[in-house]
Amino acid sequence: MGLTPNDSLDRAVTLMMDNRIGSLVVTDNKKLVGILSERDLLSVLHDKHAIWAPITVKDAMTPNPYTCDPDNTLEEVMSIMVEHNVRHLPVVYKGKLEGMLSITDIVEELLKKAKFENKLLKNYIQNWPDAEEGAEDTE
Repeated sequence: MGLTPNDSLDRAVTLMMDNRIGSLVVTDNKKLVGILSERDLLSVLHDKHAIWAPITVKDAMTPNPYTCDPDNTLEEVMSIMVEHNVRHLPVVYKGKLEGMLSITDIVEELLKKAKFENKLLKNYIQNWPDAEEGAEDTE
């Protein structure tokens, strides 16, 4: 799901609201040319004093957005997001848009990882030999 540079901001906002998402990729002939985020919309509203009817996506989008590669690690993706203060990263492979990662995707993955590690630790602790058993073995 995405936009072209000449789409209206009304269409962009409708897509975001209907799909409960915070950003959309902007493509031209299937090539990534920008990203339109909630921040971009707020910025153009502020700059244009809330008159956006004649404004197109091209006027509001961030051109040449930061991207990540499908082979990037979770840590690399988080570093890109933190370093550039972005909450959405288009995933590009060999110049082709493959998808979009959001900060929510990152948090969900970290939560899954934490739950898995907690489960492993609980299992490890439950199987820990009792101190009394260890003392009996030495007698």
